[in-house]
This record gives sequence, C-alpha cells and structure tokens, in this order.
Amino acid sequence: MSDLIELQKNLIVNTLQEVHTQHDIKFLVIDDFVDDLLDSLFADRNELLTFVTAVDRIDSPKRKGEPSVEVIYLLRATKFNINCMDADFGNHTPKYKRAHIRFLSEFPQNLVEHFNKRRYVTSNTADLKIVNCAFTPKEFQYFETHGIDRPLQVFYNPTCKSLIDIGIYKTVQSLLNVCIITGEYPIVRYSEPTAEEYALNEATLLAKRVAIAFQQELDNYTRDHSDFPPQSSRPRAIMLITDRVLDLFSPVLHDFTYQAIAYDVSKSINTNTNVYSYQVENEAGTMEPKKSVISDLVDPDWVTMKHLHIVDASEYLTSKVNELIAKNPLLVDRGNVKDTSDLLNVVAHLKDFDEERRRIALHRTLLDECFEHSKTCNLAEHAEIEQILAGFGTEFDGEKCKHITEKFIEHLSDSNSGVTDKVRYIIEYALYRGGIIELDFIKLLAFIGIDKSNTWFSHFMQLFKNFNYLGFKLMKDRPKDKPFQKEWMHDTIVNDSTIYQTSRYIPSAGILLGKVITNPLLLKEEQFPYVKDKPIELLEADIANSLSMKSAQPASLRNPRHKAAWAKTTTHPKGNRQRFFFYVIGGVTHSEIRACCEQSKLNNKDVFIGSDSIWTPLKFMSNVEDLTKPRELLRLIYDVPVREEPPEFLTASNPTNVAAPKHVHTVSKSQPSRTNGIDAAKKESQPVKKQSKFSRLLKRK
Repeated sequence: MSDLIELQKNLIVNTLQEVHTQHDIKFLVIDDFVDDLLDSLFADRNELLTFVTAVDRIDSPKRKGEPSVEVIYLLRATKFNINCMDADFGNHTPKYKRAHIRFLSEFPQNLVEHFNKRRYVTSNTADLKIVNCAFTPKEFQYFETHGIDRPLQVFYNPTCKSLIDIGIYKTVQSLLNVCIITGEYPIVRYSEPTAEEYALNEATLLAKRVAIAFQQELDNYTRDHSDFPPQSSRPRAIMLITDRVLDLFSPVLHDFTYQAIAYDVSKSINTNTNVYSYQVENEAGTMEPKKSVISDLVDPDWVTMKHLHIVDASEYLTSKVNELIAKNPLLVDRGNVKDTSDLLNVVAHLKDFDEERRRIALHRTLLDECFEHSKTCNLAEHAEIEQILAGFGTEFDGEKCKHITEKFIEHLSDSNSGVTDKVRYIIEYALYRGGIIELDFIKLLAFIGIDKSNTWFSHFMQLFKNFNYLGFKLMKDRPKDKPFQKEWMHDTIVNDSTIYQTSRYIPSAGILLGKVITNPLLLKEEQFPYVKDKPIELLEADIANSLSMKSAQPASLRNPRHKAAWAKTTTHPKGNRQRFFFYVIGGVTHSEIRACCEQSKLNNKDVFIGSDSIWTPLKFMSNVEDLTKPRELLRLIYDVPVREEPPEFLTASNPTNVAAPKHVHTVSKSQPSRTNGIDAAKKESQPVKKQSKFSRLLKRK
C-alpha cells in the first residue's frame, strides 16, 4: 500500500523537482512547521540536496543567499513569512534573483491582500502555488491535523466556544488535503450523538458539523478542478468521521501492546518529539546516555513490534538478537549467555553492527522499563477487572461476573498500585455502572488514600464531573437516577485462547471499521448517517440483500464468501485496494490506531486513521480536568501574540519606507456567529474581486 508518509514525501519531492528542472535553484527556505514536516517525511535530509544545495529556516540569522540564484520558499501562508520574503528582496542587494513560492495549504483572502501590498516580493515572484500539505503523517497509517492546540479544550471547553469554528476549518482543510493527495472522493458518514449526549453538551454535534463542512469543501474543489478525482479502478473510498465522545474507555484502559504501554508508563519518552532518553552499556563496559527518535521512518523493528503485546514484542527482540549472534558465532561466547540481560551485554560488545545494536539496545531497555513498571504496579493482574468492566461485566470465559463491585474493590485495595492507575479503574467502574453519585466517588477516593484534605482530591473530583462535557454523565445527581444511557460501540473477546486475557478489549474504531469494511449496511444509518444521499451502489446492495433474505437463510457476516455487492475485494489487485479513512475529532489513542491497522491487515484494505492529537491516559485525564478552566488560564497558542514583523537582521539594510507593519496580531476571542463552522474561512478563500497582476498566480492549484 502507498502510505501517507510516502504520498506526502512524493508531493514535496515533485514540488521541488518541478521547479528544479526548469530553473537553477540552489536554496530552499522553510519555516518551523515545514522543518517538523520534513523530519516526519525524510529519514535523511540529504535526499533534498538532489534539488537544492542548502535548506535554511526563514528566521535563521545564518541564512545566506546569492543574488544571481533563484530560491524556492516552502512555507505556511502567514504574515510573518510574507514579510520575511519581502525583506529578502527589499535589501539594496536582494538575497536571491527570483522567488518560487509554495504555500503548504490554503491562502486566505486577507493574506492575499497582504501579499499584494508587499512591494518587493510581488515584483520578484516567478510563480506561486498551493501544495496541499495541511496535515502531517505521523506514522505510515496515521495523520494529524496541524495547528489545533489542545483539541479537547478547543472543541469541548465552554469558555473556548469561539475557537470551535477555527478547529473545524483546520480539520476540514486537513481532510480535504488527504483526499487530494490520495486522489479520493469518498463516501462521507459521521457519528450522530444520542439525545442524552446532546443534552449534556451541544459539542457532541461536532462530527456532523465537520462532515457537512468537509463535503462542501470537497464538492467545491471537485467543481474547480476538472481532473479531480483522477480516473482509477480502485473502489470508491469511505470516510467515517467520529469524535472523542464515541469511545471513552480507550483513553483510560491499560493497553499492553508495546507502543501503547511504552507511551503510557515510560517517563523517558518525550511524547511531543518522540525522543526516548536512556542509558546503555558501551563497548568499554560503562553506561552512557543515549537519545533515539522512535519513528516508523528510521526503525523497521519498531514498525514490526509496536502493535504486538509486550510479551510477543520481547520474544521478537530476543529472536533478533539470537539471529545476530548466529550470524557472527566467532564474536560471541554463547556459554556466558543465560538471560536477556546477558544477550544485551553481548550485543553491546559486537563490533560493526552500530545501527542494529542501537535499535536492539533501545527496545530492550524500553521493554524492560515497561515490564518493570507493570510488575511493580501489578498492571497485568488488575487488567482482569478492567477488561470485565469494559466488557459489560463479562469475564474471559464468557460468563457474567458475579459480585463485580466486590471484585473491583479488591483490585482497588492493592497497595502496590499507583494512585493514577486506581483513578483510572474508578473511571472505568463509573462508565460501566452508567454513572455513580458524588458520595460514592468521595468514598472511593478516600479508600485509595485521597480524602478531602489531600490536594489531589479536588482535581480528581473535577475530572469525574467534567465527563459531562464529553457527553457522559459520570457523576449522577441522585442515587435513584437511572444509569446514563449510552450505546457503546466497542466490544471484548471471550473464549479465545489465542489472545491475552489482558487484551480482550476492541476499541470502537476497530469494531466500526470492521463493519463498514465488511458491509457498510451493518452501520445503522440513524447512528452513522450519510452526508449525501446513500450512494447508488449501496441502494443496489440493499435490494440484493432484501431479495436474498426472502429466498435463503441469512449468512454469517463473518463468512468471507458473503459480501455486499459493492465490495468486490477479490477482483482488485493489491495496488488498487479500497481505502477507508477514520477520523476522530478531539484526539485519538494508540489502541485505536492499532485497531485500525489490524483491520487493514485483516481485511486487505488500505485504512488510514487521523486526528488532531494522540492521547496518553495521563494527558487525557489532565485535559478532561481542564475542561472547566477559563480560557485565559489555558495559555492556548491562539491567545499568544503572533509575531508579524521580520527579524531585525533581515531589515537592517532595507529602505525605511518598506518596513513591515509594527504591530502585534492576536486571534480575537469573539467570533461572529455562523450557521456553518467554516463560513468565515470560506469567505476568506473567495477570489479577489479586484483583479491584480497576481490574480492568476494566487488561484488554487
């Protein structure tokens, strides 16, 4: 399959190659976001040097140019970047001969006008195009919307309502760019909230708003571009847009697959940069600090192991070490190898295998850290009650758990278990019960040693109450109130000896994708409506299914021989497999990413999952607690003054009459009311009424 990293990388390479083949380009100028994007796409930046001799940041004082050479700018469309480009050509001796500008995504009307007023950059621009990169591929099958800071706050915090339109606009642009880069015009469906969920928070309509806005933008793009979507024998894609409200168990459950538990328990992983800091023994026998980026791009072992249960991941790594030793028998004294620690010591002293040694040492250290934490806190033992609670009270053997509250209290009483782990168990218990009263929460916190005098008491109580904003009443008002009604979409496995008892839980993402891949008719339309009318191929499938039901007994949906008429998976070669997109508004978990990847392998389809962030359990709980925090205390990037004027080193020798505006711009907290989440953004992207000499260049490509 063509993964998103490969597709996005090819787009960047083709963009550079297009300019390179026509002009003598030596310089590529980027901004901070493109710098991060290139790190996500290129394991080795030297690949870019095929087209340019230097890659410079636009805000770097070390950036040098050549007035006789043309430059390509690969940037976001911002006032700061536009002013910096203008300053490059405003010097008495311009830095470059001409500019080839490539903005990453949309070019809003206010910035078009600002660009046209820049005297120097406009007169020195050879061409300007949009390259459709409004998302970042973080993994081969996971992409992330750029620029949504703390999405739970943006979408669900009542004091941030004016930011919802901005979040929707950025999400829509991301989804549109994903479709453009994959050449897909998908069937769009979304998750509809229940009346109970909507009553708690209107934000539960987010999936619907995003889906409708996205369909409008996709249709507009299709009308404006006659070559989109391109001709293809690939079956039409399906995009399912959901939100965090759909699955509230996934963010708090302990997941024992390698990636999930590593990001959950390790304090040595920087979750923003994916850099793991650790210590390993070197050839001299001493411990030395190391830092490694955990990435699909640079680590094939990580790609293989990350979705394995940690026991299986450990066995895989041991086999890798044994394989390395077997290939070099003269370098190793096998008589001294008794356990995995000895194996790691052997690897440390192997010569000429630097990269393999680094990867093995990294994963052995990280896995050992996961095992040690799990053992210390008895995570595997407590996973029993977690899987029962998430499994609607069903035990591994398929029988209903008797005395579930007593079993829960028994697990909660373990003195070795950490406080935050116990709070997660309490949340899971309350979700299972459909909410419990405030007094019960107080008693449970006191039972784990957090009474009202403890500073953490108010934090945890606020956390429990704030689930209201995610469409679930975790804290009931009165003991006699009925349990909160929610139709859960997840499931758990029972009576299967091939799976670990700690890993029976299947996130909603996996269940929904399994259904929509097997047969889209399995998803009820009242729960997952289509944005447009149901596609004709599905109407035909409805009729065919109806006729077959009259003449025969219904076949098992698990039988691969019985599939919907539209899903002819066996007739399409691997390169033309149908694509499925699953987007979660408000952050996604590692377990959900894994579930989507598993569905891709299981059903031989290309599945991509997207969101605006990845949650670890602690980050998620912290953000839920903050849902009642006033916006001014959240320190969101939208409320931080944005720099507009270029650095002094760029303007030092400029004529005084072309200095950039000297004021600071902030995002207004009060947005005009709109019937559609991206109405204002759409107005910004309308063509300029007054024709200028750059009107042709500024049209979307």
